[in-house]
Amino acid sequence: MIDRVHWINKAKLVKFILDCQDLENGGISDRPDDDVNIYHTYFGVAGLSLLEYRGVKAIDPAYALLVDVINRIILNK
Repeated sequence: MIDRVHWINKAKLVKFILDCQDLENGGISDRPDDDVNIYHTYFGVAGLSLLEYRGVKAIDPAYALLVDVINRIILNK
């Protein structure tokens, strides 16, 4: 990435993303209490992955795809 991960307060960012969840219907919004959408849901989950949130599989930031998928389809591993 840009070698500036130390600028991010991981705990606060994880809390913010989780606060943007719609616990009844699913999905993630851009701000707490806003309507969820597919864009923010996808990149919210991607952000949780990059922040190494437990239970979320690793993604490749260059492709924005699961590392498992990259290895299986693109790298033929």
